[in-house]
Amino acid sequence: MKALVFDQYGKAGDVLQLKDIPEPEPQDGEVKVKMLYSPVNPSDIFNTIEGTYKDAYRKAIWNFNKAEDEVAADPFDIKQIPTLPHIPGLEGVGLVTKAGKGLRGKFLVGKRVIVIGADKGNWQTYNVVDAKQAIPISSKLSDEEAATFFVNPVTAYIMVKKMLKCKKDSYLLQSAANSEVGKMVIKMGKHYGFKTINLIRNAEQAQHLISLGAHHVINITTESVKQRVFEITNGKGVEYAIDPIGGQLGSGMIQCLGLNGHMVVYGTLSNQPLQFASRDLMTPITKLEGFFLANWMANQNLLQKLAIIKQVEKLIVKGILRSEIGNIYPLEDYREALKEVANAGNKGKVLLKIGD
Repeated sequence: MKALVFDQYGKAGDVLQLKDIPEPEPQDGEVKVKMLYSPVNPSDIFNTIEGTYKDAYRKAIWNFNKAEDEVAADPFDIKQIPTLPHIPGLEGVGLVTKAGKGLRGKFLVGKRVIVIGADKGNWQTYNVVDAKQAIPISSKLSDEEAATFFVNPVTAYIMVKKMLKCKKDSYLLQSAANSEVGKMVIKMGKHYGFKTINLIRNAEQAQHLISLGAHHVINITTESVKQRVFEITNGKGVEYAIDPIGGQLGSGMIQCLGLNGHMVVYGTLSNQPLQFASRDLMTPITKLEGFFLANWMANQNLLQKLAIIKQVEKLIVKGILRSEIGNIYPLEDYREALKEVANAGNKGKVLLKIGD
């Protein structure tokens, strides 16, 4: 069977290779999934293949004095950094064709499932995963919607509804507003009644975001973010903020929080640290919180996870958390897919079509 594999960290176009590998078979408690589609998320490229996740975890206190192959994604050593060679692709959709021993696996045979968080990623013809990592998905969702179900929609939903708990008529400030998560947050604001202030770098993106329901758009290349935010909020600052970039932009967003403001950071796209004065948090009594999807979900019990999945599913059907789908490439054309994702101006989620 075919699989995209890398055996060393580096630029995706240089280290990723399409290979023929043996077809896996499920063991007890596992299922075999014929993969249909899998998105190419920026995190697949920049974090997993280029190794920035591993580099970041090496700096975490719980990884001090550990060997290179022991680096973990959390302080409890539950989710290990993948060993090389590795097949990337965090999420995807497929059909369960076979199961090892176990009732859950037998129940899933013949069903369409989303596959998330497997030891081996989804950029391969077949994936064998723990039956608990194969989640049946509603027939109301297309294959393309199902493939992009988890990373962006669940991230947007958890940050807005579970962490920030945005109130009606409040203001939420977000960077990377033209990203898939950013556009989902805009549509959630329109649906739930909170107002979004959206930071962009390209003026051409503004009209599209406004058409989705954005209340305000700020071009950070030509405008002062802090000045514009305080003009919009009549000097009060925003109640909420989310940032996947960090560095100078994320640090400046902290200064835009009002009394009892709450900011969530969920990415490190700039690869630069946040730098701010302690009083930027102390005086307005604001809260700065980190979010990492895999660890957040790992801390929820099964009923909580199923409730989140059910609610996200409903919001996708309504179009609120639906990803905009861009170009779809066969597995053999993965280099073109990588190029499109690397282009910050791409429109919609890029998918790999793996099987029929």
